[in-house]
Amino acid sequence: MKPILRLSLLLSLGLAACGGDQPAEPATETKPAAAPVALEVAPEVSEQERERIVANLQAHLPELAPDAIRGTPMPGIFEIQSGQAFGYVSESGRYLIEGDLVDLQTGVALTEERRKAQRVAILDSLQDDHVISYAPPSGTPLKHSVWVFTDVDCGYCRKLHSELDSYLAKGIKINYLFYPRSGPGSPSFNKAVSVWCADDPRAAMTTAKNGASIEAKSCENPVMDDYRLGQQMGLRGTPMIVLDDGEVVQGYLPAAALAARLDSAPKADPVPAKS
Repeated sequence: MKPILRLSLLLSLGLAACGGDQPAEPATETKPAAAPVALEVAPEVSEQERERIVANLQAHLPELAPDAIRGTPMPGIFEIQSGQAFGYVSESGRYLIEGDLVDLQTGVALTEERRKAQRVAILDSLQDDHVISYAPPSGTPLKHSVWVFTDVDCGYCRKLHSELDSYLAKGIKINYLFYPRSGPGSPSFNKAVSVWCADDPRAAMTTAKNGASIEAKSCENPVMDDYRLGQQMGLRGTPMIVLDDGEVVQGYLPAAALAARLDSAPKADPVPAKS
């Protein structure tokens, strides 16, 4: 496939090719916390500039319809965004750059900072009735809230859940979203629906992750929405943990390592997802 068509598909499908068919390896290493990032807010281009750039792009890629177009620190280069997918285009619309933008002077991965902000904006917008949450017990201060894409049949997901009390004791709230790796219509997908539709979803989650059977049920549910969201966020396997600053951990982390990573993260002003 030609690179230009591959980037076009990437932008139009929002990373839907990331299947996450295998369980993620445990992410047991604890990375040093990055320095706080003060990202310059790049405003979206004017409507006139947007129309001109889109027209130039669509002369070559008629199917490309970016959600946003912004300026960048590089003169004459614009950032185009579609969901969680980003690319860069010349002012003329003739040249597309496939890949991430990094400021070599500061070491800041500019594109990834955009993704992190977008993840937080999306996940923060989810209502409480869209996730299955486990909060620290009364008397334990809430220090962090993370999102975990989970598969009830994944071994490392089960391990994480079996240690749930350890995470909660460290003040970490766990918000589960479903990602049945075997896909829609599979036994794991149907089991996720049954967990959601149970009279007590939190108890059903624990029962299912203990390998016990649960009553098959069906109702209006967010499982397909969660599955698509995981794909859009670049999920490669389960569990995938999204930290409260939008950073992604692909795999299982024990409670002590996750708490250390969260506690050591520098506090910085949030980066706007969209201007």
